[in-house]
Amino acid sequence: MQTTLPKTDSGKADENQNAKPSEWTASETGLDKSLAGGIEAEASESGQQPYGKTYTRNMWYYALPSEKLKKGEIESKVMMGEPLVIGRDKEGKLFALRDICPHQAIPLSAGPFDGKELMCPFHGWKFDTSGTCTDIPSLCSDQKMNLCKIKTASYPVTEVLGSIWVYFGDNPQDLPEVPHAPGLDGLKFFKNTVTLQLPTHIDYAVAALIDTAHVPYVHKSWWWRSAKALKEKNKKYVPSGTGWTMVKHQPSKHSIAFKLIGQFIETEISFRLPGCRREYLTFNGRTFLSGITTLTPIDETHTELNHTTYWTLPIPKFFADPVLNYFVTTFLKQDQSLALMQENIINKYKPRLIMTIKDAGTPGHWYFLLKKEWNSSQTEKRPFKNPIKESILRWRT
Repeated sequence: MQTTLPKTDSGKADENQNAKPSEWTASETGLDKSLAGGIEAEASESGQQPYGKTYTRNMWYYALPSEKLKKGEIESKVMMGEPLVIGRDKEGKLFALRDICPHQAIPLSAGPFDGKELMCPFHGWKFDTSGTCTDIPSLCSDQKMNLCKIKTASYPVTEVLGSIWVYFGDNPQDLPEVPHAPGLDGLKFFKNTVTLQLPTHIDYAVAALIDTAHVPYVHKSWWWRSAKALKEKNKKYVPSGTGWTMVKHQPSKHSIAFKLIGQFIETEISFRLPGCRREYLTFNGRTFLSGITTLTPIDETHTELNHTTYWTLPIPKFFADPVLNYFVTTFLKQDQSLALMQENIINKYKPRLIMTIKDAGTPGHWYFLLKKEWNSSQTEKRPFKNPIKESILRWRT
């Protein structure tokens, strides 16, 4: 699946569409020159903006926290525009199936699950956890059917660091790495997950997730930074995996949260396709806090955001959970309110947007380069080549 991208910083507002758009060169944005040029040429021919056009396929997408799915339980949800039923059999093995009975389109999740088979509540057809039909009760003893040919689609599913992921794509023989929170190798941890829905295509959600300039304006809380305390930032970015990493540095000192911690804290922030922002903090080199924010398309106009926090300090969940739920939910709902306003304008007026500016908006441009290269590499059946070049980005926040 291809993504069509315009020139970065293209165009003005609707009332001034004839104005000449500004352009970035590959060297200014830290992009691979040949790929950046190809994207700009493609965008010039199509005249389209990139946002809200495609998904990243052949990728793992976050589904739900592991603790929400006990042995013998199932959970229904929509991901990537597909109805899914995700469950654990009586042995604890995960499975994920298309939540549609192939007989007469009833959700299989609406029927009982005995830990081994799901039963459709309409006619009692049964399906095992691979999606294969095992029983049609209405058949008489002399009426034979090849039940093995009656199936509902199944999806690869896995579990990493207490999170369940589902793979969407057509190449299950060559599965990519599952995104995960960094800095936790060999460590014991507690975890907490906060979930909310954004009324936007995943592209807009990713743009907000990796945007650095909005923080002091949107996240106006007593315990966070203020727009009155803008400072220039200078950070080094390097290509890594299916994304990039902002190399380890000391966190902002004008956030109250970090003023209280001390000068021996370092943080490393990274991004991975299809839409995962990762961060971990260390004290004297040891991880004490790590997190991953994941974006999963529900459909073309809705995205589920899950933020999972891991901590290695001996703070019990019964104490940490309500504190984390308050602060994380407050923080994310500030983003959610802006997303709702943005989507109302986009759906009603369809404006031409200046989505990214240098350098604060450069990661947003990188996202589309990565997405295009990943989808192209999958279509052409070749290794993925990370198009991002090592860069120093500067912005005020």
